[in-house]
Amino acid sequence: MTELQYKDLLNSIVNNQPTPFYLEFSFWISTIIGALSVYFSIVAFKEAREAKKAARAAGSVVRLQSITIDLTEIIQRLDKLSTELNYSDARDYYNELNRRVRRSLSVLTKEMAFSEKTTEILHTLGQIKANLDGVRQTGTVDQSLIAGIDLYYAIEGEFSSLSGQLADLCGLLEQKTLEQ
Repeated sequence: MTELQYKDLLNSIVNNQPTPFYLEFSFWISTIIGALSVYFSIVAFKEAREAKKAARAAGSVVRLQSITIDLTEIIQRLDKLSTELNYSDARDYYNELNRRVRRSLSVLTKEMAFSEKTTEILHTLGQIKANLDGVRQTGTVDQSLIAGIDLYYAIEGEFSSLSGQLADLCGLLEQKTLEQ
């Protein structure tokens, strides 16, 4: 306490006047508590911001890992393509494959690191569809005349390319996961 504050305090006691608020013990306790509250609020805000960043990064890693798992499942299914396909089964197989791959790729299209590979995969899906349309029989031709082996060879090359492209994309996704 300064000398002037001390004199003010003595005057107020002697003259029976109320002491100035800034000389009250409760004022200083309240001020200290208020300052500490502001400090801890700022610290908590900064920690919450960092936790939010960490949660986003973790969410991104989980998203990439789930896409990788889904694509790996598709690749395994591509490796089991049967030579005894009929057109209807091949079309259904393509439709399911197309839907699942496009769903997985839709998340990655905005990221530049994957844009070239996703474009390549979408092009291959288009080639598979074109090849399927090319072997589709219309009119009066008996469907049983189309051997499954011919259908298999019409689409097998693109399915094989697609399998390799999806494997490349899985590698890129795993690399990105490790970087984060």
